[in-house]
Amino acid sequence: MLAEGAHSVADTVNQVFLLISLPLSQRSPDPEHPFGYGQERFFWSFIVAVGLFIAGAVFSFYEGVTKITGEAEGQGSYLIGYIVLGAAFVFESAALVVTIRELKKAAKERDRSFWGHFKSTRNTTMKVPLYEDVAALVGLVIAAAGLFVTQLSGNTLYDGIASIGIGVVLSVVAFQLGADSRTLLIGAAAPQEDRQRVHETIAAFKEVNEILRLLTMHLGPNAVLVNAEIHVVDGLNTDQIEELIEQITRAIREEVPEADQIFIELRPPKRPGPE
Repeated sequence: MLAEGAHSVADTVNQVFLLISLPLSQRSPDPEHPFGYGQERFFWSFIVAVGLFIAGAVFSFYEGVTKITGEAEGQGSYLIGYIVLGAAFVFESAALVVTIRELKKAAKERDRSFWGHFKSTRNTTMKVPLYEDVAALVGLVIAAAGLFVTQLSGNTLYDGIASIGIGVVLSVVAFQLGADSRTLLIGAAAPQEDRQRVHETIAAFKEVNEILRLLTMHLGPNAVLVNAEIHVVDGLNTDQIEELIEQITRAIREEVPEADQIFIELRPPKRPGPE
C-alpha cells in the first residue's frame, strides 16, 4: 500500500511537470532560441522519467526490502486496503480510457493504426500518461495480490515481494520514458514515413534532377525542421529558382503539416570519385 501510495504521489507530481511544459514550450522564438522552445516538452518528459524512478521505484524497493528483512508488523484493516485499491483501480481505468481515446483520435488524424501512431509519435505528453496509467493499473493488481496472499498466509514476506514487484514495473516504465525523451533531446529525425513523404513531394517536381541530401529533426512534438539539398535542371533563371523553392516549401507543408522550418538549398550534382 505504501509503495502504491508513493507511486500515486509520483504520478501526480509528474502530471504537474507535464502541465508546466505546455506554456513553456509555446513561447515564441527569440535570438537565443531561433527555433522556439518546443523541446521543453522533451526535457520535462525526461524529468518525469527520473522522478518516477526516484520517487516511485526506489521507494518501492526500499519498502519491499524493509518488509522482507524487518520484523513482522500489523497490517491494519485489510478491508480498507481493498476498498482503497479498488477505488484507485476504477479511477486509473477511467484515466486510461481517456488517454487511449485521445491517442486513437490523433492516430486517425494521421491515418495510422493505434500502435503505429504510439510508436512513431514524438508527442511525449501524450505517451507519458499512457505509460503511467498502465503502470498504475499493473501496480494496483500487484498490490492487491500481495495484500491478499499476506492476509491468507499471515506472512508479510509477500507484502514485501509485492512492493519490489511494483518497483520493477516503475523502473521499466521510467527507463522507457527516459530512453524516448533522450532520443528526442539529442535530435531525433522525423518518422520514416514522414521523411519518405517529404522526399516524394520534392521528387515530384520535374525541375528537380536529384535530391542530394534530406535531413529532418524534431524541434518539438509537432514541429519539424527540414533541410534539403537538391540539384535542379539547367536553364532556370533566378526568379524561376526562387519560385520553385517557394512551391516546394508549400508542397512540403501541405503534405507534412508539422514541417515548421524548411530550408531548400541548391547544390551541384554528385560527381563520381576517382577510381
